[in-house]
Amino acid sequence: MEQATRHTKWVFEEDNGGATPQQVVDLMLEYGERLRLLDQSLRITTSRRVFGRWLGRRIPSSYGGAFVHLTHTRTSAILINLERIDHNQPKALEVVVAEELLHMRDWLDGDHRRHAKHGHDRIAYRVADLTGASMDQIRSALVPVKSREFRYVYVCPNCDRRVYRKRSGRWACRPCYERTGRRFVLTVDPTLAPTLAECGNVQ
Repeated sequence: MEQATRHTKWVFEEDNGGATPQQVVDLMLEYGERLRLLDQSLRITTSRRVFGRWLGRRIPSSYGGAFVHLTHTRTSAILINLERIDHNQPKALEVVVAEELLHMRDWLDGDHRRHAKHGHDRIAYRVADLTGASMDQIRSALVPVKSREFRYVYVCPNCDRRVYRKRSGRWACRPCYERTGRRFVLTVDPTLAPTLAECGNVQ
């Protein structure tokens, strides 16, 4: 279900017809007005599933927020991923909202550059100026990403080299290829469970 605001070009949409949290709506409207964006077409969600449907692909859980311009619909879209925002940090939500709307403002002004380094680049300093947040508040706005454990152990049939992966896939042994010119496809060994000590030496 879409939730329209009094600004008819802005639409909030959530899973299962739910409503976007009022604090998100209020901050979006406040910074949208300050950045002169209220007359632009914009879709907003806090759901990675909804955002992924708009983009036609899966959205990583590591995203704190995201902006994209959808050329096929001639509208912009913003994700505010509440699960990644550290709500115990002052101004955390405000910082993420302001940053994504700054990306939109830049895009409309013809500046399509990406981040050089989150929390340390020109965008971070502009967010600080806009929100009054300190650089420490900007850099601590998101909950740290927990690294996924390795789930698969692949073995080279030629040299018995072990390779640890978080996802399944199809790979060849690079050292063997460089030495022999042949591609030895790695196979999953279900009997080998990666230990933390072994995972520390992953290449």
